[in-house]
Amino acid sequence: MRSAWLKWARAVEHQRVLARRTREFLADGSYEYVRWDNVADSTDPLVKMQRRLKTKKEFSESWSVLLGDILTNLRAALDHSMWTAVVMHSGRPAKPNQVQFPITTKASSFSEARRKFSALVVPDFWAVIEALQPFHGGNRAHTSPLEVLRWLSNLDKHRAVHIVGRIYFDLAPVVIRSETPIKIVEERRHEGPIDGDNKAVLVLKFERPRGNAPIDVVPTFAFSPSIQISDDPVEYRTLASAMEVMTDGVLKVLTYCTSSLGLPMPDIDSLELGEENDLVAADLAGDVYTFRDFDGTVHRFTGPAAPDEEARPS
Repeated sequence: MRSAWLKWARAVEHQRVLARRTREFLADGSYEYVRWDNVADSTDPLVKMQRRLKTKKEFSESWSVLLGDILTNLRAALDHSMWTAVVMHSGRPAKPNQVQFPITTKASSFSEARRKFSALVVPDFWAVIEALQPFHGGNRAHTSPLEVLRWLSNLDKHRAVHIVGRIYFDLAPVVIRSETPIKIVEERRHEGPIDGDNKAVLVLKFERPRGNAPIDVVPTFAFSPSIQISDDPVEYRTLASAMEVMTDGVLKVLTYCTSSLGLPMPDIDSLELGEENDLVAADLAGDVYTFRDFDGTVHRFTGPAAPDEEARPS
């Protein structure tokens, strides 16, 4: 299992580098929200407002290549664990190129893997493989950490590098401060991935107050780098959360598999986990979020929790 653990450790090191680069990018003022409104046009019975995202620079293509390195090492860690289990129990297999860690979203497809591999490994090891299969997740099987890894890894190897985009979070409702009641006619907030520049992330229309009384409209936005994790159905996740669940998912597999084979757990220090990156990416999860508070202040934070759990404006 040593080889599998080393592959996982290398993936973690690449992940730290990616986390560092996303933080540096977001800290560099790479975007701004541009406001448009017709507040001065008193002849229009409706006040219309838009907030558009203005990007000053795009995410680096190097992120996609680095992501591929993470995926390759995580997938290899699983396959190396399978190879170790086969060799320990049955010796060198007759068809070594066919030995891989099976991952499937369908129980019917898993029966073929069971037929080919279950007798080659100890029962406890196979029980781990079967228990962690994505098909146990039903209609959410495509969001399983192992399935996300399988899908992303296959695309990276056989099609093209993954494009890192932007995803929006709806942290809080639009706050409208006015001495007179305001009737909102339309409110649309963009949530999910967004491509391109100058895209509207908020459209707001409300009845103009009598006498064109002053109003104060304060929206709150947040965004983080994102990546597509599935094409059937099409779904996206933040880059940080996708990296975290895959890394943790593979760690779970390696831990269970090592135990099932009766092998000792590795000394974490012996894996040489990213020492050169510790100073610049000390937070190992790599989560990076950016949000604009009610007063217009931009905040950035890192951590495993989602913005609505830790960063909601007070």
